[in-house]
Amino acid sequence: MNYNDYFFPVILTDLNKPWEKVLSLGSPVTFAARSIIPPKTRPGDEGLYFIRKGRVRLSNISYNGQERIMMYMGSATLFSEVPMFQYSAGSAIFSAMESTRAVFFPKKIFTKKFIAESPDLFLNLFESLSKKSLCMYLQLCTLRTMSSFGNVCRILYCMYLFNRVRGVVNPRLTQQELAAFLGIHRSSLHKTLNRLQDKGIIGTYRRNALDIFEPEKLKCCAIDEKACN
Repeated sequence: MNYNDYFFPVILTDLNKPWEKVLSLGSPVTFAARSIIPPKTRPGDEGLYFIRKGRVRLSNISYNGQERIMMYMGSATLFSEVPMFQYSAGSAIFSAMESTRAVFFPKKIFTKKFIAESPDLFLNLFESLSKKSLCMYLQLCTLRTMSSFGNVCRILYCMYLFNRVRGVVNPRLTQQELAAFLGIHRSSLHKTLNRLQDKGIIGTYRRNALDIFEPEKLKCCAIDEKACN
């Protein structure tokens, strides 16, 4: 088993940078923080969005009304591809986590001519859809097979791998957003963070800064909780 397969970016960014060269074909839109990005309700209104700045989350509402966070996405990333191609997004909801600027591409521009003239863009689109599918699959698998402690360690190590700039880890998620992504109570997350802090593995968790003193120990805890005993 390759344990590195369990680690992936928590916020998917820069998946679709090649689309920056055709932003003029779309329409700029802005979404206020915590606003729901309205679905297209009529055939012909479908399309997809390119995030220029900000963050968007994809969640699902169950039959009993519970919301489940499926994915976080950031700059230079497309979203709403599936609703565009399938028309209905079902119970999926896209919402802006902060003030977000995007570009909307209507489905009508995706003609055979456009596809033929821009094969690199559509190859990139398929590649990004595959990466999103893989991340969601791994997330669902690990949430079912690992303890909440192990999953918190896994996500923190993911942040160490993908959110580290000049030695500083920037989670870009509040503790509440992290708990929602993992499907656990804030209190459970707090207990795990305290446990890791007591062992000297991490420092204080803040939205824009996380001290990770022992990344290899954190990785071991993500793979096997017994390693932290």
